[in-house]
Amino acid sequence: MSDRNSPGVDTDPRPLAGARVLDCTQMLSGPFATQLLADLGADVVKVERPDIGDITRAVGPTVGDSDTTAYFASVNRGKRSVELDLSTAAGAAAFERLAADADVLVENYRPGTMAEWGLGYDDLREGNEDLVYCSISGFLDGPYRDLAAFDMVVQALAGSMSTTGAEDGPPARPGIPVGDVCAGMYAALCVVTALGGRDRHGGQRIEVPMFEGLVSWLTERAGRTLATGEPYPRMGTAHPSLAPYRAFETADGWFAVAVGSEGTWQSLCEAVDRPDLADDSRFATNADRVEHREELTAELEPLFAGRSAEEWFDRFREHGVPGAPIRDTVEVFEDPQLRESAVTSDLEIGGVDLPLVEFPAQFSGFETGADRAPPRLGADTDDVLGDVLSAAELRAVRDGES
Repeated sequence: MSDRNSPGVDTDPRPLAGARVLDCTQMLSGPFATQLLADLGADVVKVERPDIGDITRAVGPTVGDSDTTAYFASVNRGKRSVELDLSTAAGAAAFERLAADADVLVENYRPGTMAEWGLGYDDLREGNEDLVYCSISGFLDGPYRDLAAFDMVVQALAGSMSTTGAEDGPPARPGIPVGDVCAGMYAALCVVTALGGRDRHGGQRIEVPMFEGLVSWLTERAGRTLATGEPYPRMGTAHPSLAPYRAFETADGWFAVAVGSEGTWQSLCEAVDRPDLADDSRFATNADRVEHREELTAELEPLFAGRSAEEWFDRFREHGVPGAPIRDTVEVFEDPQLRESAVTSDLEIGGVDLPLVEFPAQFSGFETGADRAPPRLGADTDDVLGDVLSAAELRAVRDGES
């Protein structure tokens, strides 16, 4: 990693300070990965199509009185933007110059697109043997390799949708785009791993698949399926192997209950003022409670309906029982835990505060977070390309010469 790419790197306490990342991604999986790298201190240069940019620049709503969309702002904080048409000879040549002095490249184009432009790993490695080249795709080699890999498609194929939804309802897409986020997390992990081993192993070609990655996230669901030969059941908020482990409706909202041991069950009975339930033979053990799940639910539902979610939250904490109100996405940003844990940004766009969570993990000897707002399209083109191109070459790129 070279200090010349990041002014002030000597005083930057973030772990990736001095690293330059070329970000040839759009939508969610790639931008999420590179935003994590930016939060860790990397100088992330987002390479975007002239006049169009990342697709999400046009996916509303916009934030306040700005022309920045909420989607774009949520995954592109802390980056710089360069307009560059990689499909032209001038654009590709300019990009090669940038890659020669970069540490990392992340791209999520259709497989083979970068190589078609002469910008594949083998092409760029000739000018930079230490380059860490990370491609995010839908699938590894196989029959689905060229399938359009939107999050919904990957979720459908990877099993997550089949496990989500009510027991008597259709499969549902999880509320979070887990296929995209999964790939972005793996990409960031792979990049920092490759950078950590670069002195010993040199540059790396990394392929991060959404599908295979999301299947890996099945974890216990996969274990149960392979052990029983049966599909993991769709049960809404309930758990096939634990009870009570589900959401209950309270007087003013929903409350999630997670009982995973006999001691916790005893404490729950005290918290709901029903110590007699602990002595009921139908509910003596977890296996008994799973077997008599419907009867247990019938006992608990009217109890939870009698108090507010916050009252139950207080009682559960008092008795040491895992449980919490189900917050919506407005309430979570008002939660005192999030406000006091110092992980949110001070970002303000168009008169609207955006306390988005920055890198949430904490290090004893590093700082994290990015103090740069999401970039305007092409705002840094001259500064970035001016370091590697002559004035005439920069004009050729600007004019879109092929």
